[in-house]
Amino acid sequence: MARGLNALVFLAICFVLVWIGKLVYGWFHPGARVDREVTARDNVAFAVALGGYYFGILIVVGGPLSAPSRGSLSWDALLVAIWGLVAILLLNVAALASGRVLFGGLDPASEVERGHLATGIVLAGSHVANALLILGAMSDEGGALPAAVFWIYAQALLYACAVLFLRWVRYDVRAELQRDNRAVGFALAGVLVAIGNVLRLSITGPFEGWVPGFMTATAYAVAGLALLFVARWLTDWLLLPGVTFHEEVVEQAVPNIGVGYLEAVFYIGASLLIGWSL
Repeated sequence: MARGLNALVFLAICFVLVWIGKLVYGWFHPGARVDREVTARDNVAFAVALGGYYFGILIVVGGPLSAPSRGSLSWDALLVAIWGLVAILLLNVAALASGRVLFGGLDPASEVERGHLATGIVLAGSHVANALLILGAMSDEGGALPAAVFWIYAQALLYACAVLFLRWVRYDVRAELQRDNRAVGFALAGVLVAIGNVLRLSITGPFEGWVPGFMTATAYAVAGLALLFVARWLTDWLLLPGVTFHEEVVEQAVPNIGVGYLEAVFYIGASLLIGWSL
């Protein structure tokens, strides 16, 4: 009976957090009318991006929910609410920063309002990656200052790794998103989630000092980037004989969305493998 009551309380808190998240999303995106985009306009691109944002909130509140109870339902509920509110704020702040780095000078909000699903997919992946970093930083046992510093540093590493990877695979993000290349959208979303998951591991756990912390985060970023290169090469070689990812998702007149989706799955799967192995 007690477990059922706890579940109902936490479920209610999560629904309230998602509702608050919807309001805050509107404040950070004053040009977007959330209800109108999702219902009146049936804007799938907007719904996909918004769904990634909502999912990000739930990922972060999973931290206190999966941790041992503090011994009091009221204290546990308060902790979940605090984590959720912090997640909402940081997800929106991170989205503003990622919009300036990942989209080649495009305004992602405008692209989504035009119904460009590729941009919506990338935004969803960005929200999930940012949520993973928030979860890792807030799981740090060193206090608020180390959590904030390593979250910012992990954000910088995430964007740096994404930019380097895109240069290596020769994706012109601006051009591909403008033509609504959903295959590239899936691939880039997978890259972001994979790197975010690896970096989450690097900033989770007890605070052991500034220098070891920065060195660990940087080492994980380098390892994660190298892992993406290896995963892409292996999948090109083993699973797509006679063709390449680039040919399928960029060079074709009609990009192969299925191959882009598989590319994203392999990136995320590789990040899970490195997490289980370390």
